[in-house]
Amino acid sequence: MAMRFLCESHRQQLLRNQGVAEIRWDEWMEAGREAFSNKEWLVALRYLGPSYELSDLLLKRAWAPDLPCLDRFMLSGHFLAECLRHCGETQLQRHCLLEVHHRLLAILRSAQGAELPLHRNIEISLQMLSRHYEAVGEADLLVACEQETRRLLCRCVH
Repeated sequence: MAMRFLCESHRQQLLRNQGVAEIRWDEWMEAGREAFSNKEWLVALRYLGPSYELSDLLLKRAWAPDLPCLDRFMLSGHFLAECLRHCGETQLQRHCLLEVHHRLLAILRSAQGAELPLHRNIEISLQMLSRHYEAVGEADLLVACEQETRRLLCRCVH
């Protein structure tokens, strides 16, 4: 289940104009990063959550996602996950990290993704997952995911 941070009205407004949506993403990420660096977790969450949802909407909308679109999705997802961790929401952090990782792997498996240089993105995503699972003492739960990720990387990345 996808996390929702935008109301339906704002979601539709942003989907009507990709240029405006990308500007909003930049603005919200900047405000979220600033609050994050000041350890104002709840303020950061108000910006990082909508940034993540917006990047997800833009990614779903793209017939053939490009690397900047994927970077936007991964960056906002990882920032949101870290913010959730600082808010004490480790299950939501995990959900967010898994959602990002599974989406990257799904794109890697697709015809469009086979042409994208996704190795770095997937390695970063796997590191974030590994760090999370180790921090909560459940690193053994990630073994199958790591194996499947490595298998896909070997098969799909040239």
